[in-house]
Amino acid sequence: MQPQPMEDHLRAAMPGMTRAERQLASYMLANFPLSLLGTVADIAQAAGVSGPTVVRLVRKLGFSGYPEFRAHLHEEMGERLASPIAKHEKWADIGQRDHPLNRFASSVIDNLSQTLSQQDLRVFDAVSDILADKSRPVHLIGGRLTRSVAEYFATALHVMRSDVTLLSSLPNTWPPALLDMSQRDILVVFDIRRYEPSLQQFAELAHAQGVEIILLTDRWISPNARVAQHILTSNVEVPSAWDTIVPLVALVEALLSAIQDRNWQETRERLDRMEGFYEDMLLFKRLR
Repeated sequence: MQPQPMEDHLRAAMPGMTRAERQLASYMLANFPLSLLGTVADIAQAAGVSGPTVVRLVRKLGFSGYPEFRAHLHEEMGERLASPIAKHEKWADIGQRDHPLNRFASSVIDNLSQTLSQQDLRVFDAVSDILADKSRPVHLIGGRLTRSVAEYFATALHVMRSDVTLLSSLPNTWPPALLDMSQRDILVVFDIRRYEPSLQQFAELAHAQGVEIILLTDRWISPNARVAQHILTSNVEVPSAWDTIVPLVALVEALLSAIQDRNWQETRERLDRMEGFYEDMLLFKRLR
């Protein structure tokens, strides 16, 4: 079982915190991870609490003191931003008794199982409801490695509803897209490590216009979480220089299934019309 990310750890511990500790935890989460890189006095002043409150909170989280807490955070941030070379070297130290295919498959299956079983069903249902609402335009954007997942999601979602736009990978096309975005719009952002500043900048500008943001990210959680109203995470680490997108794709397909169920009759009518167009254009070979 992979260790729980610090942000998730903070959220899970909040019900058992005092008022001052909850105020501190809320500040940390709203400004993560920069909020955790200062001294005890720095964090206490910024959060409007006392120094002892900071020390009590990190001990409540299971650390012996603030130095251990800081060391753990630095290690986690190193994992967040790991380069492909660093990822490969990490796994190269692990015994290679199994065939590479079996070792990789076992890791992917474990990540897939954890990704699907650990979802907050309330968040999943809320995201499904939002994306099934045909009165609200949907825009999707992904990074260098996640754009393919965003494109797949956009293609399948467009079969079920109109007003679905896959944003270009070219940042100079984004300002015109922002012009007409408002509180009615939904932005789905795909962002896994190493997080891309251009995506964060775009999400912040969309958020400033009232756009509702859905973030699909990894277990280390993209900085876009600061402006996202809904966050779905995937476990992506495998014995490779590159992270896997398999759990992310599975999560997208689960969302597509849920959205389809919410509007099946209308989806069926759109599918019928689309199949008619395919036949007219002779795009697919008929099965005899």
